[in-house]
Amino acid sequence: MTKTITINDEAYMALAELKGESESFSEVIIRIVKGRRVNLRDFYGVFRDNADLWLEIEKEILEDRKRASLR
Repeated sequence: MTKTITINDEAYMALAELKGESESFSEVIIRIVKGRRVNLRDFYGVFRDNADLWLEIEKEILEDRKRASLR
């Protein structure tokens, strides 16, 4: 089954630049979307040796959440 979508010229050019010679636009889109999936387990222990950095990041996240809830 195929579907028709509309994209602007900028999006088309961006996809065209990523498209391989024998690759369809559908294949480009699938490759990009699949490439964005992240397994959170890959990040387990990433701050083990730098707890201070994590505390700083956590503080910024909490401040951003407070600002967002005030809107």
